Amino acid sequence: MKKYFIFIIPLFLFFNLYQLVFAGYTPPFGGEYTNLCGSGTNATFYSCSADCNINEGKCRARSGEWIFVYTCSGRQIECRSNEVKLGPGNTAYVTNYASVGSDKTVQIDIFNKDCRAGGGWSCDSSNLKGYIVWWSGTSGGGGGQIQCNENEVQLSVIPNPSNVGDWITFKVTAGDASTWWRNEFSGGVTNCTETVYGWETKCKSYTSGTFTWTRYWRRCIGDINNCSQECRKSVSFTINRLLPPVVITLPPVITI
Repeated sequence: MKKYFIFIIPLFLFFNLYQLVFAGYTPPFGGEYTNLCGSGTNATFYSCSADCNINEGKCRARSGEWIFVYTCSGRQIECRSNEVKLGPGNTAYVTNYASVGSDKTVQIDIFNKDCRAGGGWSCDSSNLKGYIVWWSGTSGGGGGQIQCNENEVQLSVIPNPSNVGDWITFKVTAGDASTWWRNEFSGGVTNCTETVYGWETKCKSYTSGTFTWTRYWRRCIGDINNCSQECRKSVSFTINRLLPPVVITLPPVITI
């Protein structure tokens, strides 16, 4: 009995290690990558020329590039259904096409030309500049039933308005938006750093205008993987242009 028990332990560890080795990269917002350009079906890293960010689950089409998005059911390493085409300047997020926990696979391909320009398909592997394949995971213990808490979350921008060159603090002042979170800015700021991780971000303003800060997060209950779909909330902020100082020229002083 003792020898049999010793045999079971290594076997149990082997199967657990097998699952760890062959699991793809898990991004902060949930799900799992099943195929990434650069690491293939190991899906442990992305290293191709197209502008893709696996931590944020997005790809951007630069000048002359085109995005093709596909969505399939279940966990797949390749998907070719429900094609959507996006032109240069567009950004595609995997979570725009499948919610976390919905048991869907989303594939984003980036090509150096419009592969559908002639009506058929005109691209081959030489035109492919990058791709990511992401599986949303399943809701498991009820993750799909957890609702977002957007009505509880409040965001503050300090100062607002600000001036070009100011440091601006973007802060979650109420509610919990600190799990699987990310920030998006429509413009105006750069050099962002976390001052209170998950709650407060500081950025340098560099141009004038009115912009939007969007906070993304997931509401989790009881477990880091038992979460809602991605939640979001936005707030506007204004950066003013600094005016040059006004120079007042006084008339010459006349001495009598």
